[in-house]
Amino acid sequence: MKKILLVLFSFLLLITSGCGQNTDTPEENSAAAYVVTDDKGRQVKIAGKPVRIVSATYGTDEILAEIVTLDRVKAFSKWAGDPEITFITKEQADRVGNKVGENTEAIVALKPDLVFVSTATPDSLVKNLEDMEIPVYVAGSPKTIEAMRKKVFGVAAAAGEKSKGEALVSTMDNKLAELESKLKVIPKDKEKVVMAFSFIGAIGRKDNLLDDIFQYAHVRNGAAEAGLDQGSSALSKERIIAIDPDVFLLPTWNFDSNNDVQKYAQQVAADPAFKNIKAIKNNRLEFVSDRYRYVASQHVTDSIEAVAKAVYPELFAKGE
Repeated sequence: MKKILLVLFSFLLLITSGCGQNTDTPEENSAAAYVVTDDKGRQVKIAGKPVRIVSATYGTDEILAEIVTLDRVKAFSKWAGDPEITFITKEQADRVGNKVGENTEAIVALKPDLVFVSTATPDSLVKNLEDMEIPVYVAGSPKTIEAMRKKVFGVAAAAGEKSKGEALVSTMDNKLAELESKLKVIPKDKEKVVMAFSFIGAIGRKDNLLDDIFQYAHVRNGAAEAGLDQGSSALSKERIIAIDPDVFLLPTWNFDSNNDVQKYAQQVAADPAFKNIKAIKNNRLEFVSDRYRYVASQHVTDSIEAVAKAVYPELFAKGE
């Protein structure tokens, strides 16, 4: 009788311990379905932790590369492996093997169980994929560091890796704290005025991500101060001269092979209209890779560091 009671007790213990498990958490049970809200506010139902992920944006490429094993990624975006616009290395791109653009047929051919696109992706492509019952998560283009944190959380939740997303954001926050410990020594009235350029003119609209990056880097955004905001498309040379930037940040990514990085820098340096600007007189024409200037992932903290190093190299001397 004692043996029978012991068997029954063991059986009941096994059942109750199993009931205590959270089977709704995708990280614990890859077969459990879950729902996430994307950056467009859409509800996206995912049948279980995805193992055939397609990423059509370089920002989601970079987040995924940190939180999932690359065998779960069946395609990166078309820019993967280009060091001037993405943090995905050539080795990572080669391991994944495939790259996709905004092409329904190419994406479907990879038999994905989750696709990441951007808010700029045509609605027709999203609809085509969803009509074929393929979950699509629309990721945004954050305009602040805080919004970037939320993007990381969202992508990680969709990939079934919530805790890894939390860890990645924690790493971001630690990096921000480390940078602030170096940069806080700069008095507000001593912050350098920095103006960033693309091949067609000044960039860095007020209340956009580059503007936020500059604030965290303890530099003043010359373009925004000169009046470049969401309602304007260009700055005149007169406005640039009036702001008198301490530093020019020049483009590095010749994305269509129609622009020469060094030639552009020479043109800016030789422009007679700029000859009395401090950035020209003090030879402060700096190159910061476009992957930092157009960042769309957790690497925004690296962007802050890159800008700060370019503007205040003395604060990042070896050993400090």
